[in-house]
Amino acid sequence: MALDIQKIQASLEKFLDSKVSRLEMKQKMLIAGAACILPCVAFFFLAYSPKNAEIKTLETQKAGIEAEIRKVEKIASDLDKHKAEMAEVEKQFAEASLLLPDQKEIPSLLATISGQATISGLDVLSFKPLAEKPQQFYAEIPVDIAVQGSYHNVGIFLDKISKLPRVVSVNNIKMDTPKQMGGEMILNSTFQLVTYRFLDPAEIEASAKKDVKKKK
Repeated sequence: MALDIQKIQASLEKFLDSKVSRLEMKQKMLIAGAACILPCVAFFFLAYSPKNAEIKTLETQKAGIEAEIRKVEKIASDLDKHKAEMAEVEKQFAEASLLLPDQKEIPSLLATISGQATISGLDVLSFKPLAEKPQQFYAEIPVDIAVQGSYHNVGIFLDKISKLPRVVSVNNIKMDTPKQMGGEMILNSTFQLVTYRFLDPAEIEASAKKDVKKKK
């Protein structure tokens, strides 16, 4: 009986040794697997995940910077366009300045107009510059003129006026009934000549203030 117990004990010990060995092997495999997996998990949570968030933040910042760059490029493009437009305006202003006399040239221009009447064969009966009429950026300078001469000579005078390098317009032409004088039909003519000049900055400012007061 005792011998049977020994056999049973031996079998039990063998069984337990076998089972324990297998369990230890599985535990070793689990530990080995965990040893491989844990660094990956740690890398994801400790390195990859924060880096991924940082990358997304940088991508957002990059998109914002690119938008700002596009905005600046558009502004630069518009600036070039405005510069070209300003250059064109300055060119047109320079060309217009050649047609409109400045303040210092007005007496000379009026003398030229009077001289052209005489050269055209007209007698200048009166030549009366009137008060300037300031506009937004220029002033009108009217001159009432009365002459005596033939139709033909009046036509010559008006043609010469139209060909002056400065702008001179002719308004309110009135002609009396012609009379026979020295074998020629002579008439008295009156009209208003208007020339123009640019206002200087101080005059433009004063004119603007005057307009504001009128509106009030």
